[in-house]
Amino acid sequence: MIDILRDADYVTDRVNHQWFTISVDSREVVAMNGLRSICDYTVETAPQCDVVVVCAALGGHLFEDDRLFRWLRSRYAQHTTVGAIATGTWVLAKAGLLSNHRCTLHWEDIPAFEEQYPRLTVERSLFVRDRQIFTCSGGTAAIDLFLQLVSETLGPEVSSDVARQILYQTIRQGSEVVPIKESPFRRIGNQALRKAAQLMHDNVDFPLSIETIAARSGTSQKQLERLFDQHFRTTPQLHYRAVRLDQARALVRLTEFAIWEIAIATGFSTPQYLSKCYRARFGISPSQERRNLARYQDPLPSVVLHDGTS
Repeated sequence: MIDILRDADYVTDRVNHQWFTISVDSREVVAMNGLRSICDYTVETAPQCDVVVVCAALGGHLFEDDRLFRWLRSRYAQHTTVGAIATGTWVLAKAGLLSNHRCTLHWEDIPAFEEQYPRLTVERSLFVRDRQIFTCSGGTAAIDLFLQLVSETLGPEVSSDVARQILYQTIRQGSEVVPIKESPFRRIGNQALRKAAQLMHDNVDFPLSIETIAARSGTSQKQLERLFDQHFRTTPQLHYRAVRLDQARALVRLTEFAIWEIAIATGFSTPQYLSKCYRARFGISPSQERRNLARYQDPLPSVVLHDGTS
């Protein structure tokens, strides 16, 4: 994200942007890859700017600090554009800034985020810009987002020059769908199979019978079983269970819901049955997985990155 702004200055040979980093307090910020950063300001000392961007990786859903939430709300009230990269969207949601706004975040977090915030409108897009708020799915999508911002402020030729400078061949639009796990089903030519797979993904909490799925897909149960065996070497029942277990794993990793709540949300009759199926699929119990993830989810001070156009 910062490199796009830096290279925009480079290719135009003038200072177009200024940026600085902020943490909640004066402690250094440690990135997921171990890189340590000393931030320029704290939320108490940060100067005014045009845009605020909250950056987060794993553990964004765990971050809790009313100082940051209040500060973000105050900047928003002062008509500052507020954005988030990857799981930084959790922070904006907790700050109460996403009501009546469309948003997105990293694909891995979307199921848990929708469960936690059912009233928010989440799009499976590279990035979403909705009035004073923008959110981004993370990774290279941040490049596309900021190339678009550069195009709007400095012109498409500058944006193209920056893309060329960083060897980026195609600038993607925010509306492009994030590659998600079920995307292989979208490429299947058989309409009944594609419809059946979509029904399974759309009905996790109250699972449909295979007979119902077959009927809604316009085929018989026996034919649906043949299609799943032909294309995926499995049965509809086992595939459906795998879909629900993948959803359960996202909730285990990205929420604080109790295991019994996750069992209900993913259509398992008891938490014990969920744990049994979970261990069979992933080789670990839900509770043990949570304990193992703790080392990745230490809620360190969130990095808040600012971009001010001069």
